[in-house]
Amino acid sequence: MRHMLVVVLAVVLMASTAMAQIEKGDKEIQANGYLFAMSGITMLNLSGIYGYCYTDKIQFGGGPTLSIDHSEFGSTTTLGLTFFGKYYFTARNKLVPYASAQWYQYDIAPKEPAGFFDFTFIQGGGGFKYFVNEYIAWDVSGNLGFSLGDGDVGFITKAGLSAIF
Repeated sequence: MRHMLVVVLAVVLMASTAMAQIEKGDKEIQANGYLFAMSGITMLNLSGIYGYCYTDKIQFGGGPTLSIDHSEFGSTTTLGLTFFGKYYFTARNKLVPYASAQWYQYDIAPKEPAGFFDFTFIQGGGGFKYFVNEYIAWDVSGNLGFSLGDGDVGFITKAGLSAIF
């Protein structure tokens, strides 16, 4: 019975006739997160963003990220920030692809000997919004980032739920 409910829900979401209505002046709130657990290591990452559409195709925004890591060596909690810009290739379809650029700061107050820019990444990437209805969309993106400090190149994939109003 439970599997049947999941199948019916998936069919309804995919068969929806919702069309995106991204317009100048729209605001977006998005939440996403992940939990990673493996023998002795637990990582929880939660983030939220607020975005504003300056045109039908251009959006700017940002938001906080909270990361909690726990292992046998101790626990750490970090607060980070993201600032982004997105260019939507179309604003009137159920599936809305976009290109993005962002500044991602993993930790705004790193401990010595690491410096602020060791946790700073300039990222480029892309993704898409899949509209469930006119106001709610799944958002999936991938971003390749380059550290401004001694860090390496990083890749982040995110999936979240957006509310557009």
